[in-house]
Amino acid sequence: MTRRQHIANTLAAILVIAGTAWLCGMIFGELGKQSNWAKAWDYRESLWRGWLHTLGIAFAALVGSMVFGLLFLFGQRSPLPVVRCCCRAFLEFVRDTPLLVHLLFGYFVIFAPLLSRPLAEAGFEDKIVIGIVLLALFEGAYLGEILRGGVESIPRTQWDSARAVGFTPFQIYRYVIFPQALRRVLPAIAGLFVSLIKDSSLLNVIGVSEYFYNTKNFISRSYAGLEGYIPLALGYLVLTLPVAWLSHWLEKRFRHET
Repeated sequence: MTRRQHIANTLAAILVIAGTAWLCGMIFGELGKQSNWAKAWDYRESLWRGWLHTLGIAFAALVGSMVFGLLFLFGQRSPLPVVRCCCRAFLEFVRDTPLLVHLLFGYFVIFAPLLSRPLAEAGFEDKIVIGIVLLALFEGAYLGEILRGGVESIPRTQWDSARAVGFTPFQIYRYVIFPQALRRVLPAIAGLFVSLIKDSSLLNVIGVSEYFYNTKNFISRSYAGLEGYIPLALGYLVLTLPVAWLSHWLEKRFRHET
């Protein structure tokens, strides 16, 4: 980088910092007069409990979405036309309808009448379990499409070469196809996982006591403003930033190995 570029970069950074500081000062200076952070402290246990619930829900849904994603991937590559058509129809249905509709329809119409009583008798909270399944199904459908695109981008010669040396289908995917495909679709997968964490906030529509749900109750009961919205934003940042950083680290590592 030349000296002129260093100067331009420094000036741009100063302007961005100054502009951000001025905007934040204007906003928080006006709204801060009405804020009372003692309210947030009084509700700290409820907010913390909701954040932990969101963390658990996001992790469980993330694992479930990987399972469903692999199932949809292999389903679309199945030699049976019926299996391929069913997977394709479900994926199109998921892509053409919003998650909110899936949660409301899936919970109140399909799963709750069938599973609420058995789950309650087994000691599970039906809203959380069903919400995790619905969220994992929705995100797993998108993950299956991402993985399918990555797998099908691998040249046919790679498949033929692996078969020529005697690899089984499992070994072909494990040692040849997946390592190359994941390098190509890793940014899309990371973006999907970040969206999954944020989409978990929609589970409040079926009454799941997660972070957004508890924060909304705190705001409505205490008439809070900044005291509720700032912790809400920071709480989700704490959950999503590690996923983004891990994605960047993996991208650099795979690029170096390549």
